[in-house]
Amino acid sequence: MNLNSWQAFLIISIAIWYLSHQAGRLDRLHHRIEVSVAALDGNLGRRAGIVSELANSPVVDPVTSAVLAQAAHDALAVEPHDLVERIDLETELTEVLLASLDEDDEVAEWRTDIATSQLLDDLTIACGRVHLSHTFHTDAVNDCLNIRNQWIVRFFRLAGYAELPTFLKLDTRLPSSLSN
Repeated sequence: MNLNSWQAFLIISIAIWYLSHQAGRLDRLHHRIEVSVAALDGNLGRRAGIVSELANSPVVDPVTSAVLAQAAHDALAVEPHDLVERIDLETELTEVLLASLDEDDEVAEWRTDIATSQLLDDLTIACGRVHLSHTFHTDAVNDCLNIRNQWIVRFFRLAGYAELPTFLKLDTRLPSSLSN
């Protein structure tokens, strides 16, 4: 072999390694997105369950209790594979939480009951986990889209037939009375 054939062999080897590396990286990112969706799903379910328990608390007024119970039920009853509807219902649950827990005096009164106070603490933790899970998912989708938008990845179709990941437009704000 002469010098030119070694150079060609080296260039082809580096190109193959690079393409293989990018394909593996894309595969790991797609897996990371799937894991982040599963984690988000679990945290959303946990949050809705806590809201449902909070709705059954004796210190919560009947109107607020009915609104919280309905929003939690809707969020828990949706099919897990219907992600678009699930996100809409979870955003609605967030809006109900923001409206129901907007008065610090009322929440302070709820905290006089030990069980309800524990539920409010659990809800604070669950809302924080939902926010973190959503952030991890957004970061994973952003990283994946950045790689998939590279011309070499598109040209060699390194993503294969994997669906293009999408951002989830989920409202994860925490009621101000819980952030204190």
